[in-house]
Amino acid sequence: MFCTKNTNFLADKTIYDFNNTITTNFKQDGSVVTNTDFYIEDQIRNSIKANFPEHGIWGEEREPVNPNSSFKWVIDPIDGTFGYSRGVPLWGSLVGLLLDDNPIYGYLRLPILGNIWISGDNHVACLNGVPLKSHKIESRKNILALTTDISTIEASPVNDIWQKAIKLGAITRTWGDCFGYFLVCTGKADLMADTGLKPFDILPLLPIILGTGLNVEQFDCSDHSNIAVTNSYMLELLS
Repeated sequence: MFCTKNTNFLADKTIYDFNNTITTNFKQDGSVVTNTDFYIEDQIRNSIKANFPEHGIWGEEREPVNPNSSFKWVIDPIDGTFGYSRGVPLWGSLVGLLLDDNPIYGYLRLPILGNIWISGDNHVACLNGVPLKSHKIESRKNILALTTDISTIEASPVNDIWQKAIKLGAITRTWGDCFGYFLVCTGKADLMADTGLKPFDILPLLPIILGTGLNVEQFDCSDHSNIAVTNSYMLELLS
């Protein structure tokens, strides 16, 4: 079963050394990039090239490789770079595999948080190799709704469902970026609302989300740039 394999792309203790030597720059779109982003992406690319030389590679920080290949790997070396650059440990590395541009496998690793990993293949999702199942909310008082930035989500097409969650009495937190999806997929949160997502942010996560049995709702888009991820019971409450 593909999703139970720890591909171990990032088993390199050198990553931790960057915590004390971070250099920060800004990309053309105004987003932050660090020297660690380039290091991690290069490590992942080297591993893919060594094992799947004919596959395409589409990484956030480097130029594409074999762009016409049916199999294409999508890489977000640090999802949550801004937080990482400020010393926040809730960042992760995302690797996804596309077949004819359709996500068929996703892998998320949280290096600083116990080096735990979660993966999925659209049918099954696993936490450190153990299959996961979506959970049911025990009480409306226990609803936890997450997003990356409240002001951004309130100005987005996802705001309606975000406000519905608040009216239900949800506790809201900004434990966002890939860590928010990790919490929803592992049953620790009930809603992850997100907006302005790039392909690198979401394509590796979709096989994990769907493998867990969660629902992905899109808002004013068809590319998963504005979404809410919930379990079935939460979706009924918000309908």
